[in-house]
Amino acid sequence: MTTFGRSIFIAGVLALGIALPGAGAQAADFTIRASHGEAADSALHKGWQVFEAYVEGASAGRIDVEISPAGQLGSMVDALEQTKVGAIQVAHGDEQTLSRFYKPMMILATPYLFGNDQEGMAFVSGDFFMKVREEMAAESGLRLLSAASYGFRNFTNNKHPIKSAADMEGLRMRVPPSPMSLEMVKAMGGSPTPVPWEELYGAMQTGVVDGQENPTGVILDYSFYQVQKYLIVDNHQLGLNTMVMNEAFFQSLPVELREVVMTGAQMAAETEYGERNYQARVSAIDALREKGMEIHFPSPDEVATFRDAVKEPIRAYLESELDADFVAAVYDEIDRMREASKAAVQ
Repeated sequence: MTTFGRSIFIAGVLALGIALPGAGAQAADFTIRASHGEAADSALHKGWQVFEAYVEGASAGRIDVEISPAGQLGSMVDALEQTKVGAIQVAHGDEQTLSRFYKPMMILATPYLFGNDQEGMAFVSGDFFMKVREEMAAESGLRLLSAASYGFRNFTNNKHPIKSAADMEGLRMRVPPSPMSLEMVKAMGGSPTPVPWEELYGAMQTGVVDGQENPTGVILDYSFYQVQKYLIVDNHQLGLNTMVMNEAFFQSLPVELREVVMTGAQMAAETEYGERNYQARVSAIDALREKGMEIHFPSPDEVATFRDAVKEPIRAYLESELDADFVAAVYDEIDRMREASKAAVQ
């Protein structure tokens, strides 16, 4: 059965509430306590339920999975810290937080690095980045099992439509407390303004900031359309939800169970991405239009104005934080992937 087919099968099992063969038949040899920060009805949680169902079934009950959603075990950083020391076995990370534990992971948050979701996920699962993942496991004690796109970040504001980088001039744009995001908005001529997530809606409502940037699903879910009029789908930064495991625990598993865990993690990523992709490209866009937002899909030439504005400043920033040869190798790998993709359809 294909990976996609297995995902559909397991999702069906979950929907019907049927126990998989072998699950619960004996006391588990290993327990995976897993923490993530999203709601129990989120696409991420559904993916992790597929992980639970597959791993418990395919291991014939030798592995028990216990998932704590909605930040029950602490924040994303807290859970990653707990995973690092082995208090729990699996935690949720993203493109912004992993660099706290292994600095080269900051490359994943590079603006306009990826042209689409498939390119980003192919990069993360490709041979080049697999070496980075192994180095992260060895140096930080955290192993990246899988990554799922949760959509690209896009700019919104309540002043005027944004169609090119020139339209960012002077806009007070809320960014997360990330040097990469600060450099990006500054390079476009905007005024980057860090605001805590909990205060963002109020800051837009009162005019402390003019705009913000998040995936379309987030813009819809948190009702930002009530205080933001204009959205440009510029896809400047790929959001990646990752499943991260304690390396010592991973190595303690027999080889055949490591394979089960890796397969289950990939199923989780595929499940989450399927729902997120539909939301980002169809349902959220339609809903935001219905709520009154004006949405602009930029042309390639318009996107180029943003990419050109940030290319040199962002690369200089990366080279100040990471090995310059590594940064160059990343850009070279992306170029190689694109050339291979073009060759495959010629």
